[in-house]
Amino acid sequence: MYEFDDLRQFLKALEAKGRLTQIDGADWDLEIGTICELMSERMEGNPLLFDKIRGYPEGYRVAANLFQTPIPMKLGYGIPEELSDFDTVLYWKDKTEKYKPIPPVKVASGPVMENALIENKIDILKFPIPKWHEKDGGRYVGTGMSTITRDPDEGWVNLGTYRVQVHDKDTLGFYVSPGQHAAIMREKYWARGQDCPVVMVFGQEPILYGLSTHPIPWGVSEFDFAGYVKGKPVEVIEGEYTGLPIPATAEIAIEGFSPPPGVETREEGPFGEWTGYYASGSRTEPVVKIKSIYHRNDPIINGQPPVKPPGVCANPIPIDNVNTVWHALERAGLQGIKKVWIHGPQHQIMPVISVEQRYFGHAKQVGTAAAILYQSRACVGRFVIVVDDDIDPANLEEVLWALTTRCDPENAIDIIRGLLTTPLDPMLPPDKREKGDFTTSKVVINACRPYNWIDKFPPVNIASKGLREAVLKKWRHLFT
Repeated sequence: MYEFDDLRQFLKALEAKGRLTQIDGADWDLEIGTICELMSERMEGNPLLFDKIRGYPEGYRVAANLFQTPIPMKLGYGIPEELSDFDTVLYWKDKTEKYKPIPPVKVASGPVMENALIENKIDILKFPIPKWHEKDGGRYVGTGMSTITRDPDEGWVNLGTYRVQVHDKDTLGFYVSPGQHAAIMREKYWARGQDCPVVMVFGQEPILYGLSTHPIPWGVSEFDFAGYVKGKPVEVIEGEYTGLPIPATAEIAIEGFSPPPGVETREEGPFGEWTGYYASGSRTEPVVKIKSIYHRNDPIINGQPPVKPPGVCANPIPIDNVNTVWHALERAGLQGIKKVWIHGPQHQIMPVISVEQRYFGHAKQVGTAAAILYQSRACVGRFVIVVDDDIDPANLEEVLWALTTRCDPENAIDIIRGLLTTPLDPMLPPDKREKGDFTTSKVVINACRPYNWIDKFPPVNIASKGLREAVLKKWRHLFT
């Protein structure tokens, strides 16, 4: 059951469980980021809370790595801690299938309004914003945040996590990969010659941050989904300048406007991304001009700095990406899907689907559909693998066994060309990058037993279920 109304309650719950490491005296300039990187490589490192940061008042804090291990992640999503990784995926799959929106409720004020900075008092560098990686083009406040935009045609509100560079005290970068909801929305405003209203929140209750990273379908507001998870509406304050909803319990929020690129852009990047590279380089990108800053007393920035794989910066159990694939395949009417998992950096780029084959071409059909339908941040992925239903797709050793013993490269590997990728893709050629041609190919690998002679395929060398259970019962002391 989800039980948090703000980031502070979540941090207190982590501390009570002995799962929060507090660090005093770190430097915002690379030291915080490197500590996060080293901790993420341990895989079981605690979430971190930095205070007494060099050059900033005590109480101006940075929380980081909050969702990098399973227990804090489950806590942040309201998922029972005792569930296994795959049962966690199934729990969230069931949750999303039963979704019923609970829209946010407007309130007159909230903790985020304890301090308001406008006009000549605006200074985003009032906060200890880290420079996370050595080759980053500057300080990035947008690594664990939510950007709030409204579609000018349909009126619904989107929350998304995008990277946000600090250019100066009242100007932020607004980098969004092509195809993302905020990118589509802002382009509608710009096509009309209008500035795009934007709210950015840097420190919010965990479910709002978590859902901001999910590939939720167009037209579904993360506010409504968060209300559903909470079992009650998220409280929001209507922004004075943008009219957009601001989470009332946020730590730091800004209202601003993003002018059309023809009016103003700034050089953005590079930034060390979740793929493990500074792939998008440095390029001119849109900006947000800050109109107002609101913050709580002793504010906390939520930071989720990307790290080189196999380090994990968020969601070690891929509830969002797995279910995106699974739901897409089921909505397409494909049968026999038994399990889905995502491997690769941040569990985003290599779907593996186990299927009970029921007809000729079934496995290839599933793989092709997954390659086309699974987009979002995973556009950079180039491989989709389909395995039989006796293979656990979450177990990479089993997947490799199937790949090396059931796949005939001549007949079981297909290439699909011209699919969307992202500027974060390290394999995007320089000439295509310069032209804005963000397309790539994907490989679909059928690692299933050939359906046309499946009954003649050699049997698997493993003791039967009954024999295994009998031996385990008789020789239990050997396996405890």
